[in-house]
This record gives sequence, structure tokens and C-alpha cells, in this order.
Amino acid sequence: MTNLAHQHVIDPLAQNLRRLMNLNKVTEAEISRQTLIPQPTIHKILSGKTADPRASTLKALADFFKISIDELVTGIEIKRQDSRTQSIPIISWSQCINAQKTIENLNPSNWNKWIVSEPLPSSCFALMSKPSMEPRFPIGTALLIDPTLKPEDGDIILVHYPNTSEATLRELSIDGPSILLSNLYGDSSPMPMRPEISTKGILVRSIFSYHE
Repeated sequence: MTNLAHQHVIDPLAQNLRRLMNLNKVTEAEISRQTLIPQPTIHKILSGKTADPRASTLKALADFFKISIDELVTGIEIKRQDSRTQSIPIISWSQCINAQKTIENLNPSNWNKWIVSEPLPSSCFALMSKPSMEPRFPIGTALLIDPTLKPEDGDIILVHYPNTSEATLRELSIDGPSILLSNLYGDSSPMPMRPEISTKGILVRSIFSYHE
């Protein structure tokens, strides 16, 4: 009796998941088939034996039931106009050079680095800030990049210089025919945009978390 009462208090995820399964009339096997989460993992969550599932597992379950991760974990229904979210893959500064090739095959079963954001184009991706970016972007800041937008004056853009292994952020300045790229920290003179420098996307949002 004590163990059951304790589980009832500390494991709302199991109760919420079972409720959702009943409402949607789906089985563990069906969820496993569609999300690629191993069925034993789902069973452990339902039985309360997995107290802290991986973020990728929670994301896959939330996406399956078309709810937010918060709603899945807490059971508190959020108004739909406020709960529309999208999971954005977090990739490295070297992977973003060929971002679309990198992210096209990513899913919760083969990638566990994601961040939840308001809806953005499916081609968007995220980068984690570097120590050199402080204090403007503290460590633990996810930088969301949209490769579909056309750069405008004042944008912070992700660029790749030739013969370098990683992309970097620069502030874009357009004044008539003059197009300049500035270091974000103003510790060097702006440099002209050259044809061999490729633009990989525009910084559209930053999300800070104490837990990277």
C-alpha cells in the first residue's frame, strides 16, 4: 500500500501516459511501432520503473499524442493556442555547414539533442553558445537558426568562411552597395562580405537554460 501511494505521488507521467492511451485507444505495441521507442521502455514508464526518461523519449511520446512535453509530464492541459510547439534539433558548429543534410534524417530514435520552441520552419536548427560569446549569449543559450529567411540590415547571420571547419555568427550591415560583416563584440573592424563567404541562416531566437 505504501509503495503504491508513493508511486501515485511521484509518478504522474505513468498515469498521464496510461490516460492518453485509453483516450486514444492505442497499445504499447502501437506506440512503439510509430515512435520507434522500444516497447520495454514504454512498459517501464507505465509501471513507474523509469522515473526520469530521456528527453528524446518524452519528445517522441508528446509528438505522438500531439501535446506539449509539459502536458505529457504534468497532465495539465494547456490551451491549444498556447501549446503549439516544435522540437528543434541541436547540432554542432561544424555540422551546421551542411545543416540540411545533417538534420534531414534526425528523429528521436537516433538523436537526443533537441530544444522545444514556438513553431518555426522545419529546416530550422539550433546551436549551443560558446564560452567566447559571453556575456551576450551566456553558456547554455540555444541559438535558433532559420536558413529560409533573406538576410536584412542588422540581422545576426550564420556564415561560413572558406577553409574553416566551423561556421560563426556575424552582424550584417547593409548600406547601399556596401555589405559588411561585423564581429558581435566590436573588437575588430567590419569586413566586406565576399562571394566565397556563404550564409547558412539567420539567428531568429535565443533560449537560455540553466541546464544545457
